[in-house]
Amino acid sequence: MFLDEAIIDVSGGAGGRGCVSWRREKYVPKGGPDGGDGGRGGDVILLADENTDTLSDFTSRKRFEAVKGNFGSGNNRRGKDGEDVILRVPSGTVIHEITAGKNDDEMKKLVVGDLRHAGDQMVIARGGRGGYGNAHFVSSVRQRPDFAELGEPGEHKKLKLELKLVADVGIIGYPNVGKSTLISVISAAHPKIADYAFTTIIPNLGVVAIGDRSYVVCDVPGLIEGASEGKGLGVQFLRHIERCGLLVHILGISRALEEGSVVNTQKLIDDYHTIRKELEAYSPALTKKREIVVLNKTDLVGGEAAELVKALKKAGIKIEYAISAATKQGTDKIAIGLLPVVLEEREKRQESDEDKDEGEALPVLQPHLTSIKMGAYRIEKRDDGLHVTGRRIEQFTIMTDFKSLGAVERFKDVVERVGLLRALERAGWEDGVAVYIGTTKVDDHL
Repeated sequence: MFLDEAIIDVSGGAGGRGCVSWRREKYVPKGGPDGGDGGRGGDVILLADENTDTLSDFTSRKRFEAVKGNFGSGNNRRGKDGEDVILRVPSGTVIHEITAGKNDDEMKKLVVGDLRHAGDQMVIARGGRGGYGNAHFVSSVRQRPDFAELGEPGEHKKLKLELKLVADVGIIGYPNVGKSTLISVISAAHPKIADYAFTTIIPNLGVVAIGDRSYVVCDVPGLIEGASEGKGLGVQFLRHIERCGLLVHILGISRALEEGSVVNTQKLIDDYHTIRKELEAYSPALTKKREIVVLNKTDLVGGEAAELVKALKKAGIKIEYAISAATKQGTDKIAIGLLPVVLEEREKRQESDEDKDEGEALPVLQPHLTSIKMGAYRIEKRDDGLHVTGRRIEQFTIMTDFKSLGAVERFKDVVERVGLLRALERAGWEDGVAVYIGTTKVDDHL
């Protein structure tokens, strides 16, 4: 089953808890803390896999969570890190992070990654850091620490995956103009073909082999007037055209035939301009793509096809190929003729991608505890109290075991040293006012 959109929930594995342990060795006169650190939680990684071309794997399963890190143990033994979860998606998958808007009904989407090529990968939800064991907190003034850190929860995100098929050639046009027939003739693809509109309801990919070279063609479901606004199937599949190197625009003579096999040339002209307007309405970038116009179903008019080509040229529409896909007349010529154009466009796209990669690196989520200072926080006054936000201070708080007296004393010491207590007092903190660091209520521990 072809699926080009999916919404999933991903969670990195939680870090393992640090260990509180004491050396107990025979004939060793002085013991000491030897609790090891917890292991790091696994990451959730998205990987563009050349062996898949659909998001259908995410139809039945929507939630993915990496493995938690193991707890630390005595004798300074560190817990085992959790295993990563690798989710394989097709090349051309765009990743949106979904966040809540101002109202519960509003949702915001932010593009956080674009896996355009096979092998591209992205860490989308990082696992939590493992908590430090009590051996980590030994110092000249704290020689017998009786506490350890909790493991940090892994990141949780709601994602929308959107596939934009990557093809060299996108075949476009009104329904029933012969797009599926053409792709079935020039490639090994076997799309559904019938004599009625909207036979094709999913994009079809086919590989055209010319000697030792090949290229990929994509048959996009028929567009109609208003497709960019949601009419027909167009709005659902217009995005697939964005990744095509060039467009083959097919005009079907059958749409212009009137009584007595008379061809209404104006009908073909109108069809052409309607599709062009829909492309521009969806994305102006589509109209800048190289386009080759093909007149199909010439077997219906015989020798009159040449006159029809001339009439369309006078109207500003250059017909580069006049074919009959049903009888295979001219199909070999178009298959061979597209190859040098495809190679030229490939080279242009490669140069464009290299320039883009140099200027716009894919967003990479940075590991915790890098160059984030504890003092980088913000205090906001809300109806329910004072809220402190800041990545490092929130991480420190959520990993503090407030059931341990020693851990609470360390928390107070750190909060005072980074100047948070003074900042809270300046913000109006007094007895009875709640204080939250991230989602943790901490005023009872200050």
